[in-house]
Amino acid sequence: MLNDMGEAKPYALVDATPGAVRLRVRESTDAQALLLALGCSRATASRALSEGRLTVGGHALLAREALPAGAVVRLAFLRTAPAGTAAMAPAAILYEDRFLLAADKPAGLLVHGDGTGAETLSDRVGAHLAREGIPASAQAIQRLDVDTTGLVLFSPRRGGSSRRLTAWWPGVGSGSATSRSSAASTRRASGSSLVPIGRDRHDARRMRVGASGKPAVTRASRIASSGGRSLLLVEILTGRRHQIRVHLASQGFPIEGDPLYGGVGGSSDSRDGLMLHAYEERLAHPVTGEALVIRTPWPERFGRSFPEMTIGE
Repeated sequence: MLNDMGEAKPYALVDATPGAVRLRVRESTDAQALLLALGCSRATASRALSEGRLTVGGHALLAREALPAGAVVRLAFLRTAPAGTAAMAPAAILYEDRFLLAADKPAGLLVHGDGTGAETLSDRVGAHLAREGIPASAQAIQRLDVDTTGLVLFSPRRGGSSRRLTAWWPGVGSGSATSRSSAASTRRASGSSLVPIGRDRHDARRMRVGASGKPAVTRASRIASSGGRSLLLVEILTGRRHQIRVHLASQGFPIEGDPLYGGVGGSSDSRDGLMLHAYEERLAHPVTGEALVIRTPWPERFGRSFPEMTIGE
């Protein structure tokens, strides 16, 4: 068994529950070294030991207490499964390792909380980690509009790992570290937009194109057409709010089902909602450097609108 750096782990998983995990020591070590190998920061490891949450046969271990090969230890988590986890819809996990997680967001679900207490994708990913017995919380490093579906990247926060991820990956949240492709249905052909995007001073909900905005780069290529509509594969090289929606609408071809930028002509009228889906992420792993391509399943609503279209490798 190897860790994310390609090294042999000094432990093997025996079993896990939302409240604790049991591990078998593979090679002689001590209690603190085992916790550090699990990905805990030194502060987190010290706290777990001082609270007696790392045990062997009910005996609480000290930091330098030796653990022989074959010993089975139990680590009780400080953070247990949140209330309501059992009833919460499961997160659709697309990729997961110690440092990075990707989830597929459905329409109508916020990525982050908005103060109303409504369930979020972050809640579902956090519940997934708790069910797996992983001592981490979920930190979204990207966001999608509530009606947009598709891929969102998370950092499972283990001690200081989220801060380290930001240091390893300077482009986190800005789009500069990844190549992000989305599918959009509109009445347009291919093209590119380099027009800056800024806030609309007359409507706080909206963004607009204009020279006073921030640089924004969108590239679109048509991959299918049906009934006068085009299916676009859209790559964004920057991460501005509503970027794809604003750029396409500014050229007179708003995304189908977009109530905010649909304009005159009924473009906001769609039985399938907003026809925008974050389909693929290409990136170098922020820790290992491995080239990753993470994709979501092809959405059913696009299949209904473009029945002869499939997308893959």
